[in-house]
Parts: sequence; C-alpha cells; structure tokens
Amino acid sequence: MSTACYLKIVDRYNDWNVSAYVTPSNTRLMLLHEAKADDAIRLFFTDCHELYLKTLLNPFYEPNTPIQSQAFDTKVNVLAKKYLF
Repeated sequence: MSTACYLKIVDRYNDWNVSAYVTPSNTRLMLLHEAKADDAIRLFFTDCHELYLKTLLNPFYEPNTPIQSQAFDTKVNVLAKKYLF
C-alpha cells in the first residue's frame, strides 16, 4: 500500500493532533492523538485498512452498513495497543 494514503497530521485541536488516512476507495480513517509517532501511526492505519478490507470481503457483511462486529473492535484495539501505546 502506498504511503500517499497516509496524510499525517491534518489538524490540531487544543493539545491534540488529528491524523488522517484515505483509502483508494475514498474511505477516511481519522485518529485523535497526543504523541507525534508518524511511523507507528502510519503502520496502525495500514493495518486498520487491511482489517477493513478483510471485513468488506466477508460474504456475510452487507455493503454500505456500519461495521457492528465485536471481533473487528477487538482487533482494532489490539492494533492500537501495539502501535500507539
């Protein structure tokens, strides 16, 4: 995946940074964070994008509906702990 998808810090809110990632299908992922760990945040977004793609490819997922999966939430939390803490 291209690093061009990762837009780095796109905004600031008080002491917080907002980083963004845009997929080739124009899905936007955003992260509100304090630290400036560009490589870790990029890797987090890349892995979340891969997880998102796997969810979309699931034959039981209905397109254009919210992802309501405890397994998806758990995996995103594991990725956050791996890269962001």
